[in-house]
Amino acid sequence: MMAKASEVIGRPVMVREGGKEVGKIKDLVVDPSGRQVLGFVVAEGLLSGTKVASWAALQAIGPDSVVLNAAGSIVKAAQAPDIKSVLDKGTSIRGLKLQTTAGKELGKVEDFEFDPQTGAVQGYELSGGLFSDALGGRSFLPTPMTLELGKDVAFVGPEAEATIQQSSGGIRGAFKRQSD
Repeated sequence: MMAKASEVIGRPVMVREGGKEVGKIKDLVVDPSGRQVLGFVVAEGLLSGTKVASWAALQAIGPDSVVLNAAGSIVKAAQAPDIKSVLDKGTSIRGLKLQTTAGKELGKVEDFEFDPQTGAVQGYELSGGLFSDALGGRSFLPTPMTLELGKDVAFVGPEAEATIQQSSGGIRGAFKRQSD
């Protein structure tokens, strides 16, 4: 069963040691190649700084909460250099435009799916804007061989375009289901 970033964001964070709630998931941090979830942003504070938890501290991603082993596994971003370097660059996959290195726009990354056991990113949910979402639903790009994350655009090789799966959501999907 895959997990979606958008569904995990906002879930309470529980600590198994002592059984208490310590915050909410604010974001997921993915490595620069877009293939692996490195960890989670648990709190974003101006005074206390950004607090993060690495993937290694994870006990479980449940339907109602994210469970960490110990309260001590939530650290200041500076104590998790791999996560901090991603946060410092300000690259967040969600919201980026996706283009091939040949200059063709494939849509905008709305969400991504990952394996809740390993953190491996399985693919990206793309939208072509509100109008095409309503008509055809979102499309899904399995994690490409190469992905270059930038500030505004993520680049993939031209071969990635052929792997995009069209979803059957939206208005077209509803009509298709009725006619089947």
